[in-house]
This record gives sequence, structure tokens and C-alpha cells, in this order.
Amino acid sequence: MKAAPRLDGLARGGLACRTVLPLPRPVEVPTRRFASAVRLSLLVAVLAACGSWKRAGQPEPAAVPAERLPQIFDATANYRAMGLLTDNGVLGIIGATRLLAGPRPDSMYLILGLSLRNHGFTFRRDGDQFLADYHVETTVRGPGGVIAARSSHDERVRVASFRETQRSDESIIFQEFLTIVPGAYDLAVDVRDRNGPNAGHVEASMTVPALQTTAVSLPVAVYQASPRRTLDRPPDLVLNPRQGIEYGADSLRFYLETYDMPVGSQVVLSAVDASGRVAWRDSVRVDALAPVRGHVVAIPPGPLTIGRYDLRLEQGGNVSAATPFLVSFSDRFAAANLEDIVSLLRFFAPADTLRALLRAAPEERAAAWQRFWHSSDPNPSTPENEAIDEYLRRVQAANERFRDEGTPGWLTERGEVFIVLGEPNEVQDRRPDTSGRGRFIQWNYYEYRLDLIFIDDAGFGRFRLDNRSRSEFQRVANRVRGW
Repeated sequence: MKAAPRLDGLARGGLACRTVLPLPRPVEVPTRRFASAVRLSLLVAVLAACGSWKRAGQPEPAAVPAERLPQIFDATANYRAMGLLTDNGVLGIIGATRLLAGPRPDSMYLILGLSLRNHGFTFRRDGDQFLADYHVETTVRGPGGVIAARSSHDERVRVASFRETQRSDESIIFQEFLTIVPGAYDLAVDVRDRNGPNAGHVEASMTVPALQTTAVSLPVAVYQASPRRTLDRPPDLVLNPRQGIEYGADSLRFYLETYDMPVGSQVVLSAVDASGRVAWRDSVRVDALAPVRGHVVAIPPGPLTIGRYDLRLEQGGNVSAATPFLVSFSDRFAAANLEDIVSLLRFFAPADTLRALLRAAPEERAAAWQRFWHSSDPNPSTPENEAIDEYLRRVQAANERFRDEGTPGWLTERGEVFIVLGEPNEVQDRRPDTSGRGRFIQWNYYEYRLDLIFIDDAGFGRFRLDNRSRSEFQRVANRVRGW
């Protein structure tokens, strides 16, 4: 299980609480300067009544399409597609904005949540702990650039160890509530490390609708929430800015509100995947006539697989609203489905192990994935699975460096060797030899006392291991992987 993020600078009504609150276990989450203008999803909807592992040089099993592989290493692409605020700089900002009914009939609460990375900030030692300070500036402008709301917060992050300062996953959450009247606005948020040069910026255009008499809010992804019973103050909740969860890790929680709905009214919620399949369904029922009733729903991990979903709201069989969420492979890498991940891991784990993940019954897949994840993690005390992270870094590098004609770099023989053994100690690029062979490249691995020859017989840049090298690589690879 990944370590929990820290909630920093939770602000209500413009007053920031500067105590850093560690989140309890039920809201633990797994372990991306890009300015985007996105349309904020409307809040209110009126309700009327693997294939086998191979030796180098053998036929390839089905692989992740080449055009999709770069997206797997750009996790922010999925968040941008979901309409979230993204800044792909060192702070790794992912932001979400949501709306709930405000304290007055003509007002709404604008909730802003930012997900940040520890390792983007400058930490200093303070006794046996480490401290970092950052500044958040939020500006909301209406027509003609008139400022409708502005906030400024100086925040502090406190962690217990140096290792925590290096976390590259979601490790800090900044959150605030702003009161705003209906209208069209431009939102700008700036985050700056107060003790270093790093900064980030995100933007959004949004429309804040007026609250209608009988309505339901768009579901808000949360780590925790306590339903409210009055409109005079915002609910006590911790936003999940990334609107997602790691595959198989925990239930994904949403908070929604109903306004002045008759007793017994029912709202049906369903999680629908990219193919239109309903993976999960539940409902909430209004138990009392009141200006506001808050509801918390939890989607268990069992029915969900890797990929994007829409959480749809229905009444009387009609879909009234939907909000996207993401079930991810890990915090650093994005994938469209489990099949893509299994294909990517072909050089990491035995074929039988990977096939078992795909053959598991749908309700058992999440648990099977978690067993695989933990069994392959060399250091369970850290937020990351270092072995898989290193493996995927090599896949990404191989794909960029070793492309042959028409073949993705990670699926070439040089790519496979690089992924399994890493960077060679010495590379010799030789011209044709006297025996008539084409150009060849020699890789030397001192640790393994291994010399490998890649030959380009046709002269088109397609390098293949010779027979001796193929056999020697297989022998060393099996030892290194422990298969």
C-alpha cells in the first residue's frame, strides 16, 4: 500500500489551517510548466421527478501499439483528457475544481484542490524532521478581468525522514473553498517553492451555474468526507484532486449533495468503462426533506480494472450528469487497460505469472494484481515499487534509443537486452568484417563477463544477436531475473 499524501493548507472561507494533517488509513492513496485551459464540468443537474515471453530473436507476442506507448509514460495526458488542471513541471501539479451550494441562494462554494510532489520542494532539516515552505496564489476573474475572488496562502510541509522529501508521487494536497456568485470566470493558480526556484501555474475557464430549486451536485472524488446538513458552511472533506486510485488498492470515494429533494427520491450511480460496460452500480436515497443532504459513496476495488471510467448519475432511467475518474497502474505511469500493462511487463515476469493476471475472474483481478505488485516490490517500506519503476524507465529509454525499421525500440533485440541488463559498460560499433558479415555492434557487460554481438546483415539498421550471443544472453538473463 502506498503511503498517504499529506493534507496541507486546508482552507475554509479563506482561512487556512496550517497544521499538516496525516491522512488516516482509509484515505491512503497510491503511489505530473503546462498551462491548460479547460472547461469546468457543470455541477448541477436538474432532476425532474499476454502473450508468452520469448528468447531474443523469436516471434513477438501481441504488444502495446507503438502509438499508445508514449502515452503510458505521460501520465498527465489522462488527467488533461479528464478536464483536470495539469502542470508537468517538477512540482507535478494536478488540480481539480468542483462546485457545491453556497451559504446564500445566489452563491456557490468553489472547491480547489491541488496534488503536489514532495520532491519538487526544497526541504531543510528541523531537529529530527524536515520542513518545506510554499506559497499558493489563487485568482478568479470575471468579465473584463474584474477580480471576483483572490486568496494567498503560505504553507508548510513537515515530514519525518529524508526519504519522504524525495517522494515523486502524490504526497501533498492543498485545498481551499472560495465563495462565488454564478457567472463565467477565468481561474489562475500559482504555486511557488519559497526556498527554491521551482514554481508551477495552472489555469481554467469555468461557468458557475445558479443553484436550481431541486438539484443534485456532480459527484466529488474525495479521500474522506463528513456529510453536511446545513448550507451555512462547506462540508468537511478532503478532495481527491486526481480523481483516481491505484488499481486494486482501496475503495474510491465520492461525495455528492442533494438539494430540496423529496423524501424517498433516489439517485442511481454507475461506473461505466470506456467500452460502455457498467462495472458497478449503487444508489442513494433521500431520507429527509432538507435544503441539503450529503451522501458518501464508495466504489470497491474488485469490480474495477485499469483505465478511465465515468461515474454517471441517473434518475428515472435518464443520465443527468457524469464525472470521470481513473484507475491507474501507478502514480507515475498511465495505461488504458490491464492488457497493455501485462504486455509492457513481458520482460519483467514469467509468462505464466502475467497470464494468470488476465485469466483471473473479473472480481478477483484487483486482488491478484496487488499480490503480484507486493511480491515484486524489493522494499515494501517505500511508497514505490522500485523494481517495476526501474524496469519501466528502461522500457521508456529503450523505446527512444533502439528503434529499428518499423519496430518500436523496446521490442528490438537491443531494446530487450537493455531492459533486462541495463546500460552496457562498453559499446563497440564496427564496420563489415573480412568474413562478409554486415555492420555489427558489440556490447560488453563486465559484471556478467558477457560480450554480445548484434549484426545488421541487410544493412538497414536492423540489428540481431548472433547465435552465440543469443544463447549467452538467455543464460545470464535467466539468472538476473531469477526465473
